[in-house]
Amino acid sequence: MAGISELRIRATCFDAFGTLIDISTVNAFLEEQFPTKGQAIGAAWRVKQIDYSRLRSIGKRYKPFEDITRDSLTAALRSVDIDPESGLVQEIMDQYKKSTTYLDTHQVLNELTIPWSIVTNGDRPFITPILRNAGINVSRETLITSDQVEDFKVAPALYQRALEWAKTQGVNSTGEVLFVSANQWDAIGASWFGFTTCWINRNSQTPEELDAKPTFEVTELKQVLELTRELTC
Repeated sequence: MAGISELRIRATCFDAFGTLIDISTVNAFLEEQFPTKGQAIGAAWRVKQIDYSRLRSIGKRYKPFEDITRDSLTAALRSVDIDPESGLVQEIMDQYKKSTTYLDTHQVLNELTIPWSIVTNGDRPFITPILRNAGINVSRETLITSDQVEDFKVAPALYQRALEWAKTQGVNSTGEVLFVSANQWDAIGASWFGFTTCWINRNSQTPEELDAKPTFEVTELKQVLELTRELTC
């Protein structure tokens, strides 16, 4: 890993779900609906959502992320013996779409002094209203979504799409892009691609063994501001 004095970045890419958008807020609704089971449903839902996107990526069976999210919710409900009838699933999906930002999200996006984009597994029709509801203003060009490449991270296609955007902002190489994610697997995937990466380890997770690790590790999103100042001075 290069020393920080050797690194220079010209653009930043943020993951959305779990990084800028706090999807765990739906767990409170789940707990209200299903006392003692809400947290388990939320955890199973997230695991299946990631697993399904990976399996579809490997098997070349693309499906919009909103549909994957619905499918994984259905499976998560069944896993705790709850009937996933359509009205219930839609009600929970509607709550998911109301997810809010983390407390420091807007500070970071407003104070960044270099170009930034969002790179997400979400498909554009699904993620756009979620971002709008959360107060995140992002242009069509700076919102990079899975439906543009019909694949999901950590497949290289979505990272490549991010690099193509970054080159329009003066980036000359992958290392000049800082990729920020609170998902360790995503930060590692971006590291494999060649990006400089920052993992927001909010929950003190232990490192994975994948022959790679994020370039930087922090505990709060707002620490990215200081990191970018150091890497662009």
